[in-house]
Amino acid sequence: MAEGFSGLMRNAVDRNIFKGFEVKRGGVTLSHLQYADDTLCIGKASVENLWTLKAILRGFELVSGLKVNFHKSCLIGVNVPPDFMERACSFLNCRQGSVPFMYLGLLVGDNPRRVETWEPLVDHLRRRLFSWGNRYISLGGRIVLLNLVLNSIPIFYLSLMKMPAKVVKLIVSLQRNFLWGGVMGGRRRLCWVKWSKVCQPRLKGGL
Repeated sequence: MAEGFSGLMRNAVDRNIFKGFEVKRGGVTLSHLQYADDTLCIGKASVENLWTLKAILRGFELVSGLKVNFHKSCLIGVNVPPDFMERACSFLNCRQGSVPFMYLGLLVGDNPRRVETWEPLVDHLRRRLFSWGNRYISLGGRIVLLNLVLNSIPIFYLSLMKMPAKVVKLIVSLQRNFLWGGVMGGRRRLCWVKWSKVCQPRLKGGL
């Protein structure tokens, strides 16, 4: 079903009745993004695009038998006048959203240089550490959890954004305290080996 909607959007772009967002650096035009049952339609803020999008959505309903839930949908404008947004939301019968917004667990449209943007990731790491407690986890167990869990959580964020140095230091501090047995909120433990040595490959004596 999702591929059917994607085909309608591609056809509209090819026929020049829907104008997407042009990425000048790569010469690519984005009209929509899909992941599972989430869909983002991206295009120029124009009356023509609104009519085309509404026609595509209505046609998709008739062909597929599915119903588009406009009350769960939202319209977000970037550098778009407020009066146009009000008319557009009324035309599509959906609510108005704002930037930044959450999509697939990431804040889209926020400034990655700001430390506040990374607070959900740091809070996630802290909650995971609190759930473990690590008082009854051996050093070998902490190494496994550090490599397979704590090091894997930030990868999703790093696939889209560059992490500031301040956030890197904070995450490294959490990982270091966990490795050497420090329970979150408790006193700091002595680090027996330099962190640069710990992060080396096992063949070179690291963990």
